[in-house]
Amino acid sequence: MERLTREEVHEALCCLYDSVQLAQVPLAERFPQVAQAANLDERARRLRALLLQAIEVLRPPRRFPFGSLESRSYDVLTMRYVENLSVQEMAEDLSLGRRQVHRDLSEAEDKLVEVLAPRVHGQPAEPVDMATNQTGNPLADELLVLHSQPLRVHLEEMLASAVALLKPLITQLRINLSISEGSSATYVMADPAVLKQVLVQTLSSVMQAAPSASISISVVRVGDAMAVRILSSAAPDSLPPVRLADIQRIARSQQMDCSMTGGSGGGTELTLHLNPVRPVSVLVVEDNPGAVELYRRYLAAGNYHLRSVPDPRLAFDMARSTHPDVIILDVMMPRMDGWSVLEQLTAHPETAAIPVMICSVVEDVQLSKALGARVCLKKPVARGQLLAALSQCLGRS
Repeated sequence: MERLTREEVHEALCCLYDSVQLAQVPLAERFPQVAQAANLDERARRLRALLLQAIEVLRPPRRFPFGSLESRSYDVLTMRYVENLSVQEMAEDLSLGRRQVHRDLSEAEDKLVEVLAPRVHGQPAEPVDMATNQTGNPLADELLVLHSQPLRVHLEEMLASAVALLKPLITQLRINLSISEGSSATYVMADPAVLKQVLVQTLSSVMQAAPSASISISVVRVGDAMAVRILSSAAPDSLPPVRLADIQRIARSQQMDCSMTGGSGGGTELTLHLNPVRPVSVLVVEDNPGAVELYRRYLAAGNYHLRSVPDPRLAFDMARSTHPDVIILDVMMPRMDGWSVLEQLTAHPETAAIPVMICSVVEDVQLSKALGARVCLKKPVARGQLLAALSQCLGRS
């Protein structure tokens, strides 16, 4: 068997969260437990779990801080492929030049090859529950969730990309496909890879259920939101319920909704409802301006609008007047501690429903939950941790 190469690993890492592409990379054939998967989705899940597990092997002991030489390989792999940062963003976070970041990435990928190589020859890895996609490592499991971060996506372009991918299948099944283009560009909030996967799987399922059918796709407005409407000449019962349930499960995980009804003339109508572009408002109650600036930098690439209040005594009035989507709350503050702020927020009907994330050097998860906080993080907080916690507060996980 040929030696595992860095090029194979690099190709897989670059499409880590695009299940369609990940399932088809050459690296997937290297591992028996991946290659023998029952379908492409399972194949992608197994390879993704294996890669994330291998990255975790490179995690250094706690005594080595972020950005240190001992932690560098783990840091650059996580930042580049898990958090999806650009090389420029990595260079800024690590206070390094771009060339050095590229060198560190190459060295880290070589180390990852060394970790993965024994698995190619069938040596056992740490236990991985393939059925639930749980690696047994809480951080790896969290990373699987945190990457599903909504971005501003051009819906028509994403739809065209999905259809282009399906062209061989369209030709093979002799599908008569038509797409109604909108009069103006439409943007929605979605994780690009997940949205493409949902579109591809939905269209593929409809096509395979009824070869030679006529299918029309249109982008429509439903209230304040947007939707992709798929009309098929095939009967509603032609689409396997299991496949539809899988598509709906993936869609719901991203706060999308996929529904099917009978169309006119005995056909089928599927509608994928998407989230409109609306910034997520975040209120930071924090007396340390450095921490506020760090959160602002962490959230700059996403669809977030951040406000901050340095005086905890003003937090309740600010929350009541602005009604943010999430509150990030410090505990160790002068004049009024964070616990008292949390108690005040949860006791008032106007603010009780706002998710609160405790982010402090004081880590007391049980007390945080008892007082009504949704998440408790211990400083210092990495970007991935913060984004994952925000997703949890917003119900995206």
